[in-house]
Order: sequence, then structure tokens, then C-alpha cells
Amino acid sequence: MFNQGNRTYAVVVQMHDVAAADRYVTSWGPRVYGDFTLELRGSTNLSLRYLRPGFAFHQRNIVGMLFFWHKSFFKGAPGSSLITSLTFLLLISTANGLQLYLSMETAKAPDGGLQAWLVVLGGFLTYFATFGLLNSFGIFQLYYQENLLRNTSASTISWIGSIQLFLLFIGGIVVGPIFDSYGSRSLMIWGTLIYVLAIMFTSLSTELYQFILAQGFMFGIGATMLFYPTISAISHWFDQRRGIALGIVVASSSIGGICWPFMLERLFVQVGFAWTVRTAGFMCLALLAPSCLLIKPRLPPRKSADVTIGEMKNSVADTQYALLTAAMFFIFWGMFIPFYYLPSYGLAHGMSLYMANNLLATLNAGSFAGRIISGILADKLGRFNITFVCALCAGIILMCLHAVETAEGIIAFSVLYGFFSGGLISLQSACVAQITPNINMIGVKIGLLMAICSLGVLTGNPIGGALISGASGKFGAFIDFSGIILLFGAILVLIARLTMDRRLCKVI
Repeated sequence: MFNQGNRTYAVVVQMHDVAAADRYVTSWGPRVYGDFTLELRGSTNLSLRYLRPGFAFHQRNIVGMLFFWHKSFFKGAPGSSLITSLTFLLLISTANGLQLYLSMETAKAPDGGLQAWLVVLGGFLTYFATFGLLNSFGIFQLYYQENLLRNTSASTISWIGSIQLFLLFIGGIVVGPIFDSYGSRSLMIWGTLIYVLAIMFTSLSTELYQFILAQGFMFGIGATMLFYPTISAISHWFDQRRGIALGIVVASSSIGGICWPFMLERLFVQVGFAWTVRTAGFMCLALLAPSCLLIKPRLPPRKSADVTIGEMKNSVADTQYALLTAAMFFIFWGMFIPFYYLPSYGLAHGMSLYMANNLLATLNAGSFAGRIISGILADKLGRFNITFVCALCAGIILMCLHAVETAEGIIAFSVLYGFFSGGLISLQSACVAQITPNINMIGVKIGLLMAICSLGVLTGNPIGGALISGASGKFGAFIDFSGIILLFGAILVLIARLTMDRRLCKVI
């Protein structure tokens, strides 16, 4: 910075920002600005609340604060539509001399508009094709047990579905940062190709290892590449209405979970396994192709410098984030097990094969309502509050399965359990976004949480199958294991919520 006559000039040699807009400024490189009136105000008690965590200077290094009196400073600059106003410049004394740090405010998420709702539409189509089919694995589990893999134990067959979920969850630690750095387009296109090919290869499979490779690994990788760009892009476009937006998208997986079982169950009888699965593959291609164009982030890809190592460490070590991650680990560990074994439970209690297969459709019908309603309530009553209620009720209902033995009771269980478990699936990302002030970190933090939870979803279903087999087909131990760890997860959600505010009536 230097003066010439009555005019103040600033040489911007280094800039950092708490929000996404700094990527535009740093891309211009060092530049001298001479057409602006600047005022230098000394400040030794300047609040650092606008600055990102991890800055390597102390309060005493702040020499002064520069205010721009012209808000048109960035007019016509790249990305200027995202910038609402320049807040201030900080002049910092460092070992390399005086450094000028820029802090600005970016436009908030629009919470609506044509482009935002087109992203939701793309997410709706994606989740119908991916999570909806994944939620219907119980149909494949029962078909394999009765037909293609009849000499293989249920616990062994369940590894196919567990690998799907494991890769979907752990893949976030890779796909999340890729989305943050490169955007969604390439991930969506390649994910679609891999996902559809996985379904086609499944139609050709006859041996267990073939199903594990195609329907387990390849299916899981493709679904992962589609899942994270969708859920992260929606968090870019919505803030106050994020709960309902995510609820609508995740609810489509419930609609898929209703439609896929009915279609698969009938086509298995009419055209056989191979052409049933191929038909599903062609349908998924038709759904996913437009999604590749509809899903796009609001903010451009970030540079590696946008998130410092110190900020990343501070974010993942945050107490609220750590507690939420632990809570979701236990919740997902127990929550998905009934999705795999509910048809078997119905068969064991006198239901016909047709009614037992339809239990998944009934469960997903309840889940559809739960995801929509929980999203609406979360925006009004608090995302952590509603997540706790959903986890608590799902755990209690699951423990009540001990006393449910009639067809009517099992159907009622599937509706209620689907309702409350559905809310958990849609709200976990909204909770992460709520405790993530820097939106550039959203992909990384969701990905890390899901990666940790992947260990639970990988082992939960085989453990459930082993407990059933070890009890000679009885489901008592299976119910206890699932219900107890789900309730423990609910307790951890409550603890995480109380660390934010101990007042139970507070919207959190």
C-alpha cells in the first residue's frame, strides 16, 4: 500500500477470505488499484470473527483496517454476481512485510428459483434410480436365497448389499473432495456409465463372486459417484429451506423403494431374472441421463488454497461434528438391517411370498412420508431436534418387533419404522451443513462422516444374518442388536444437540 498525492493506492499481494468469493480475487494475481478512496483505521481490538480458523497471525499483528467507499469495486469482475459487498481489508504485519487480507460477504443461497428447483428435480431422478434400487435389495436377497444361490447362507448373500452400502458411505471421503474441487458434471457422467454397466453385468451373473463384483463393488462405486454430487449441490442452493429440499430428494428413494419391488417381483416371474435386471438398467439410464445436466453446484469449484489444512483439522475435530458422526455411525449400523431381513421375517411368520416381498414397498411408503414431513418439521423446529426424535422413535418401534407376529402387525411395523427411519436418512446431511460455516467444506465433511459410518453398514447386515442363523431362524437377537445400537445413536444425537444449547425448547 502506498500514497501518491491525495490518492491512496493498494497493491494486493495476498488475499484470503472466509467464503467462496476469494477464489475470484486470487485468480487475478497482484494488481494495483488506483481509482478508489481508501481509509485506514487503526484497530487493536478488531474482532476476528470474519476470518477463517487457522490464520497464522495474532491480534497484535493487525496494523489497521481499510474500508472501501465504493461498493462497485468488483463490478464486472469474474464471479461478481456472487459478491454483495466488500466488508473490509486488513493490513497484517508478517515476516514478509505488510500483507493485505480481503474479507467479503458472498450472496446467500437463494433458497429457491428455477435453477435451484431444477437441481432438486435432478436429485429426485438420481435418488429414485440409485438409492431406491439399493433400498430394494431385500427383493434380491430373498430371490437369491430361493433360486440362484439357494445353497448359500443368507448371511453370505447379504454381503452383496452390505458392500453396496459400504462403498456408498466410504466413497464420500474421495468423491466429496473431488466435487468440491472439480464440480459435479464429470462425476455424474462417469457415475451413470458405471452404474448402468453394473446392472447389466448383474443380469449376466450366476455365481456368488460375480454378484459381489457386479452388484456389490461396481454398483456401489457408481452409486457413490452419483450420490455425493447430488446431496452436496443441494446444500449450495438451499439454506433456510435445506431440510425440505433434501427431504424431497431423499423421498424419491422411498418412491423408488415402492416401485422397484413391485416391478421386480412381477418381472422375475414373467420374463426371468436376466431381462428383469436389464429392464431396470435401461430405466436407470433414462432417469440418470437428464440428471447429469440438471445437477450443478451454485459455487464454482474451489482451489486447494480455499480450505487450509488448519481449517480442515479444526472442522473435523469440532466436538459437535465428532458427536454427530459417532451418532450416525451407530444409527446406520442398526437402522438398515431390517431393510434386508423384513421379507424373511414376514415369511417366517406365515406371510405369503407375495406379501413378504411387498413389505419393502410398504416400508418405503412410510419412509416417503417420513422424509418429507421430517424435512418440513426440521426447518421449523430444528434439524438436530427432529433427528433425535426420529432416531428415538425408530429404535423404540424396532424393539417392539419382539411382540409383532401377525401379518397386520408386521405391515404396521413396516409403515412406522419406514416413517421414522426415513427422516434419519434425509436429515444427516442437513445437520452437517448446519454446523459447517464454510460451505467449501461441505463435501469433505459429509464424505468423512459417511466414510466412518461405512464400517457400520458393512458389518451390520452380516451380523444380523449370523444372529438369525445362530438362533435357528429366530429373530430375537437380531432385533435386540439392531434396536439397542440405534437407541444408543439417538442418545449421542441428543448429547450433540445439548452441546449447542441446553435449552430443550430451543430450535437447533
